Amino acid sequence: MRINSRAQQLQEAAYVSDDAGEGLAIFFSQNGNATCRYRFLVKARIGEGIYDVGEFFSSPPIVTTSTPGRPSRMLAYAVCPGACGWAVQVSAVPSPTEIAAETAEIILASSRCPTALAGVTRVGERYDYNSGSGNANFVSLPGRRVTGITGFGLGGGGSIQIPGRPLITVPAGVGVNLEPGASLLPNTTIVLTNLDWVIEFLESA
Repeated sequence: MRINSRAQQLQEAAYVSDDAGEGLAIFFSQNGNATCRYRFLVKARIGEGIYDVGEFFSSPPIVTTSTPGRPSRMLAYAVCPGACGWAVQVSAVPSPTEIAAETAEIILASSRCPTALAGVTRVGERYDYNSGSGNANFVSLPGRRVTGITGFGLGGGGSIQIPGRPLITVPAGVGVNLEPGASLLPNTTIVLTNLDWVIEFLESA
């Protein structure tokens, strides 16, 4: 199914077939120079109706410093016991403020013999990090899953601020290491003040 990044209507790919089962593989294709990031909401059809299984965000094939990805790749899989059909809603998200015009393609495949835990899991994630000294604002773009935040307080001490959470004070000469291992809200800005810092994250496949 073709996806238009700037489409105004709901874009949903469905897998309804006699061979649909508890497992779903989600494939996605973009042009090699694509820049759009997307939100995927995965739904399973069971006997009682259609229910949300989970969501994830995708990164484009090429990002600023990460290892280049493939234009056509498997992004994630989903497992729901008892599923007899699937649907995936796809929408482009600002990164951080605009959505570029592009078309992409989503392809779904299903199996009746999943071997993974229930829910939605990304595959083939790409490791990357950013670092600096002093004051900085790090934006966690859609598709990034922050796995580590490290800060070392410079003279006078510093701080780490994640929106919606208490301020973390880092005294001078003291190190702090956070391991969120999670996707923050798209375009979340982490404010780093007077620190030597490193932020580790994973981009999607």
